[in-house]
Amino acid sequence: MAAESLHHHFVLPGQVLATSLSESEGGFLRGHGTYIELVPDESGADQNDDEMMGGDIKQQGGMAGTSKKKKKNAGWGSDKKSTIMQMEDDNDATTDKHDENDERNDLPRGPQRLIASVAGTVERVNKLISVIPLSPSIYTGQVGDLIVGRIVGVGGSRWKVSLSCSAPSASASNGSMKEGQLPLSGVNLPGGVQRIRTSEDVLAMRNLFREGDLLTCEVQQVQKDGTLILHTRSLRYGKLDNGVLITVPPSLVGRRKNHFVTLKGLSPQNNDAMETDSEDGEGDVDVYLGLNGGIWIQRTIPSEWENAIRADQDERAPLAETLQKLRHRHATTRVSPSMRESIARVRNSIECLRLVHCQITPDSIEKVARASLDEGVRISDMLLPEMVIKLTEGTRQ
Repeated sequence: MAAESLHHHFVLPGQVLATSLSESEGGFLRGHGTYIELVPDESGADQNDDEMMGGDIKQQGGMAGTSKKKKKNAGWGSDKKSTIMQMEDDNDATTDKHDENDERNDLPRGPQRLIASVAGTVERVNKLISVIPLSPSIYTGQVGDLIVGRIVGVGGSRWKVSLSCSAPSASASNGSMKEGQLPLSGVNLPGGVQRIRTSEDVLAMRNLFREGDLLTCEVQQVQKDGTLILHTRSLRYGKLDNGVLITVPPSLVGRRKNHFVTLKGLSPQNNDAMETDSEDGEGDVDVYLGLNGGIWIQRTIPSEWENAIRADQDERAPLAETLQKLRHRHATTRVSPSMRESIARVRNSIECLRLVHCQITPDSIEKVARASLDEGVRISDMLLPEMVIKLTEGTRQ
């Protein structure tokens, strides 16, 4: 095998990744972004062609001789006999063809080679070889992926979700844009009620989500044609308000165990900036990393809000009702100027990583944000070319 030194290497379409002497050798297994091709044997190809041509000539000659005999023996009752003979000949020919196919399948197929079908990096797990494509604009979802999308259509007991987070007007003019489907059965009803959806729920769909709303959801199923079926049944998912959305190439957001992260202590080290509004809690920032390239940034909901809501309601109240009240208070409460600066700094840090094409992770975002604080860089100056290179130096090493 020639694939031992290809781990995490960049390859182009048509490049040979590995070779094996025969199919039974088991040198490699084909993964995504690859295909298997037989190595042609030029020396034996001409001989096989000659044998096939000779066999065709002999077969044609035999058929001709048989037809002549039938003409000589033609007479009363010969039509029925010839029909029976012809049926027996057809059955024998069919049996011979099956035997020939079985013999061909039993023969060794010869040397094989694994070839890349897309441009990307090689990933190898034991004998399984795959090519991860480096496509900045195409997202191919998998079950369990976190999506930050935008509602672009409502109807037919489901919502259409734009995976590129574009506006409804832009999605209508772009027919090639990939969309997902969020069925009515895949969302939580108000108050966390568990029941079968009715026609009244269909008429009230816009009370939950309407065109232009941003939301977080999860891929539940990938259909054969590539359509993504989404759901928001988890209490972590739902409508997004009072925050900032930034879109990046999907290839820059890797799969992680947790895509809901909190960045703490990103306020400037001075007394004026450290004074935060009591409604904003400690001033932490939440970041939702969508695998489709949509990243949502908002303030962290203070724990005091949850304690106040639990004190006002019954202890036996469901958790879904508490979270619904928390989201309503978050959507209707003003964001303080200091918190807006922290959110804007995180947003520009992600933009810096996008400009230099670095992987966007919680650690890389925090490194760029803290570097801007240590250097005393203003938020408006973070996207200057010289500042982008300087702030992302620690993430590019």
